[in-house]
Amino acid sequence: MGDEPANWGDAVTATCTVFKGDFPITIEWSLNSEPIDQNYPDITISSSSKRVSVLTIDAVSANHAGEYTCSASNVAGGTSYSASLAVNGIKYNP
Repeated sequence: MGDEPANWGDAVTATCTVFKGDFPITIEWSLNSEPIDQNYPDITISSSSKRVSVLTIDAVSANHAGEYTCSASNVAGGTSYSASLAVNGIKYNP
C-alpha cells in the first residue's frame, strides 16, 4: 500500500511489524473491516518472525481495493494500523 494507486496486475505487499510487546503476539489482517481468510484465496499472509507479518497480492485487481488493517494483540492489549489501496485500470472482457 502506498501513496499512489496500484495498476491492475501489479504485485502489492504490505508489512506489519510489532516493535514492542510481550509474547505471544497475534497479528491479524482485515480488508474493509472483514477478516482476510479463505474468502480471499489470492491474498497470501505469511510470517517472517514472531513480530512481522507480510500480506502479498501477486496480481492486484479492483476487488482488492479498500482499507487494509493490521491488528496486533497480546494479553495486555492491542493496536492496529490501516492503509488504503486504490487500483487503476479496468478488466477487459472481449
